[in-house]
Amino acid sequence: MKRVVYFLFSLIFLFSCTDMDLTPNSNLSPENFFKSEADATAAVYGIYPAFAVNNIYNQFWEVLQSQGTDDSEWGGGRTTTNLDKNALDKFQYDANTNLIYQLWATHYVVVNRANTAIDNIQIMSPDIISDNARSQLIGEAKFLRGFAYFNLVRTYGEVPLVLTQTVSLDNLEISKNTVDECYAQIIEDLKEAESVLPQVKDVPASYLGRATKGSAAGMLAIVYLTRGEYQNAVAKTSEIMQMGYSLWDNYADNFDLEKENGQESLYEVQYMRNTPGVEGSNYSGFYRPPFVNINGWTGYGDNPVTRNHYECYEEGDLRRDVNVRLYTLEEYPNMSTNYEFPCYVNKFQDLSPLAIRSQGSENNYPIIRYSEILLIRAEALNAINTSDPEAYELLNIVRRRAFGKPMNAASDIDVQTGLSQDEFVNKILDERRREFAYEGKRRFDLLRTGKLKEAMMKQNPEIGSLIGDKHNVLPIPISELDANKLLVQNPGW
Repeated sequence: MKRVVYFLFSLIFLFSCTDMDLTPNSNLSPENFFKSEADATAAVYGIYPAFAVNNIYNQFWEVLQSQGTDDSEWGGGRTTTNLDKNALDKFQYDANTNLIYQLWATHYVVVNRANTAIDNIQIMSPDIISDNARSQLIGEAKFLRGFAYFNLVRTYGEVPLVLTQTVSLDNLEISKNTVDECYAQIIEDLKEAESVLPQVKDVPASYLGRATKGSAAGMLAIVYLTRGEYQNAVAKTSEIMQMGYSLWDNYADNFDLEKENGQESLYEVQYMRNTPGVEGSNYSGFYRPPFVNINGWTGYGDNPVTRNHYECYEEGDLRRDVNVRLYTLEEYPNMSTNYEFPCYVNKFQDLSPLAIRSQGSENNYPIIRYSEILLIRAEALNAINTSDPEAYELLNIVRRRAFGKPMNAASDIDVQTGLSQDEFVNKILDERRREFAYEGKRRFDLLRTGKLKEAMMKQNPEIGSLIGDKHNVLPIPISELDANKLLVQNPGW
């Protein structure tokens, strides 16, 4: 199901600033904008593109979430000249690492755009915007703000909560809020969004790609799981399971360009190839090996897949060949003989001749899929009651689909009851690793379960031995500390 891309209609980078200590760079201002409902809608549209840039979901997020885990690693003949990527890969980054600054700064661009929309839509005259449109657009902006802060707090720990638009260089120094305060605001934003956003079944095709009630509910479910609020996670997944979402019969359909924003999608970052003013996805080139030439161009081979990841799939698991591919010299004699294990990410490949490298590809980036809702519910139910049969059934539904089995019938690949809670969590982690490979989940999963060091020791003890408590969060960028004297560096950095 193809979406109508809303980015075309956004006034790009509305009232944006590149970080917390710069003034807005747009010629537009609230005084000469926000004069109609269309203006308000354009302001909200203008929030979305900041998530779609290289600094977040169009590249760097996967550098952090996959290269900084046991799923990807430079080595065995495969190298990168990008010092930042190598530093994250080898856990040698610090507060001066530019990529760490870019992640921080770009998320605050999202925050400032959302704040600008919220602050100004709230005070628009009822003569020019209906109450329903006002509440829905503010809810949409709050979903995006909550989403940005959820990423920030999971990545950096305590961060400043900025909840009004930045309009001048005055009073820009602000202290960090506690993690609990950040989560309280995230939950408040997402709850408000859920209460006013439409359900996906009720929206026209032109709305597809924007946040819905299911998007907000799904994000809340992830928040509750991250916080260990298992009863809330169960309650929220119950709501979502009544919203009409369902699994595709075929796992690969999630990445079919003609089925984007489909029945399993609660939210995904939108991309479109060869469209002026619209971001195309970089992943087709980012992941494609440097020896594979399709339609006249080769890829970069980033996030090289570890043997550890390749071997995590059980025999018969159909997801492996969707997610990754092991290449051979027989197939590609131009491949370097230095590669010890030439395995690369196979997801998000756009083979169309229209997918020109410089303009990107068509593949959307999934943020929340329905299979995650089922696995969140399974994990939460088991945390409450280790013998809950529904937890096993939900896990097995996802597994059966992965092996091409009927999803609602018992199968020989089912996980059997009787596991301890820790054993069940490990099963869930393994399943999530395969189900959401290279979808920005792995690092957060290892961190919330306290298993990052353990996983990295199995993958590469030389890297794993470097990991300490300080690596649970990234350092606050040094440039932010210099600009904001009220900020305090994270412990250990």
